[in-house]
Amino acid sequence: MHEAEPTVDKYGTTAKLFNLIYQLPRDHQLVLLKQLVGDRVAQHLFKLIVEMTEDQQLLLLEQLGHSPDEEPPEHTVRLEGIEPTMRENPRRPCLINADYRIQDSRFRSYILDISIGGVFIETDQRVPVGETVILNFNLPSFSQPFTLPGKVAWSGPQGFGVKFDVVPSPQGRAIKAFVDKVDKTE
Repeated sequence: MHEAEPTVDKYGTTAKLFNLIYQLPRDHQLVLLKQLVGDRVAQHLFKLIVEMTEDQQLLLLEQLGHSPDEEPPEHTVRLEGIEPTMRENPRRPCLINADYRIQDSRFRSYILDISIGGVFIETDQRVPVGETVILNFNLPSFSQPFTLPGKVAWSGPQGFGVKFDVVPSPQGRAIKAFVDKVDKTE
């Protein structure tokens, strides 16, 4: 019975926090968000957008002053085909040089976050959802270069998310170690 009491208190505290945050003026909510997530506000917003339904995404576009007809459908964020486990994998913010190939074109940019399931690549190039990507990069403290195939899971104005097709065991262990290293220090 003593173990159940902290859970009740925890949810009571959570409900109180939700209520307090809800009552704050929006500008104070934004200040609180910045204090909690630091410079990663955009990453948290991207995560929220990816988790929205397509109807919610279209409503957000309208609220931001864009008509859904202004962008071709292949540029909108789509959740079809993204397994929920991809979004549940721990991610690590990073800045890793990356070369990637889409069809016969080669590009160079940066990976801004990585997980065992995929990466976010910063670019102003619009990439259609579903495109096959061959990604080449090096992880710090791992001697072998990575060459991983994947598909564009979502695309936006600041970059696109890649869901890896297959991650061989040695690379998977290296990515997991790289991601876990930050999780334990933060």
